This record gives sequence, structure tokens and C-alpha cells, in this order.
Amino acid sequence: MIVKPATSWLTTDSDTLLINDVNVIILALTANSAIYKTPTPTLLVITSVWTNFSNAVAALADGGLSATSRKRNTRLVLVGFMRQLAVYVAGACQGDMTNLLLSGFPVQKPTRSPIGKLGTPQNLKVTLGKVSGELDAKVNPVFGAALYNWTCTPTTAGAATLTAQSTAASYTFGGLMPAVAYVIACNAVGAAGPSSWSNPFTQIVI
Repeated sequence: MIVKPATSWLTTDSDTLLINDVNVIILALTANSAIYKTPTPTLLVITSVWTNFSNAVAALADGGLSATSRKRNTRLVLVGFMRQLAVYVAGACQGDMTNLLLSGFPVQKPTRSPIGKLGTPQNLKVTLGKVSGELDAKVNPVFGAALYNWTCTPTTAGAATLTAQSTAASYTFGGLMPAVAYVIACNAVGAAGPSSWSNPFTQIVI
């Protein structure tokens, strides 16, 4: 059985999907530092390069050849560093499939196959926003997720459910009614369609 991280996604991912998937790996390696003690390149370097690429993608909204060129160049740098990190993970996992899965990297398979149905978003947390009437929702990023769907349902009888979509694993609902409890849930959408919905989280707005 092959116990190596796959890297083909580094070239096939869209820009937004690459941002999501690299973030999944950064979080996974951080959470499993007992196994991955000395990542090469360091996670500090990977995070810095990932941030540069994320900012370059965001800057594309303003258009222009320079923005496109910067995005392309920062993506190449990020992909190069991630390939180096994959080599490190291949050695550090010591042939253990469980260790490899804990790295956040997908597993290299003898033949290419789609990621398939995504896992259910985990660890949904909802906190009060910066201003009154806001709720900030966040889940752990799901590898392979291109989009996240959100629902926000007030517990007031007859009130309509609010829906939203984001490319990030977080979303801020605004314009909510103070002193009302809202139930928020999230699912992830990939090439094979949406995942199951997360466990709901209830939060009272102030």
C-alpha cells in the first residue's frame, strides 16, 4: 500500500481551493506537532507564503496585469514550498497511514481518483461579532471544499432562515435582531456535491 502524500492537487486546484487546502494542511500539522516536529520548510514560512498568495488573489478584484502577474508568481512559490513540505511529510509519517492522514495531505493512490464526497465540517463555533447584530461563524476547513453553505435560523416562530455562501471556512451574519437566538449550520461543497450539514450551533445576539 502506498503511504505517500499526493501533490497533483497543487496544480489542479483553483486559486480559492488551493488557499483552502493549504490552510487545512497548516492547521493539521500545527495540531499534530508531536508527529511533525520539524516541518521543512517551517510552518512559519509556509504560512507567510500562503498569506502572500491569498492577498494576491484578493487583489485580483482590482484587475490589471501586475495583479495577475503577482498572483501567478506567488502561486508558483507556494506550490514549490508545498512540494518540499510533501517530501518532509512522506518521511516523517514513517509509512504509517494514520500519521499521513493527520498531516492534512491527501493520500497518493496508484490511480487517480476524485476526492469524492467531502467530510462533514467539524468544530463549528459561533461568536458575537464586532458590532451589535453580528455573529461570526467558523468551522475547520475541509480539504477539497470549493465553497461553504451557511444557514442562520432565528428561533422566533415563523421567522425565515437566512442563507449564505463563502469560499472561506468562516462567515459573518449581520443585521440580526438583538436578544434573539439563532441556530447556525454549515456544509462544504466539492466536485462531488455538498457534504452533510454540521452539527448546529445556537447563539443569542446582543
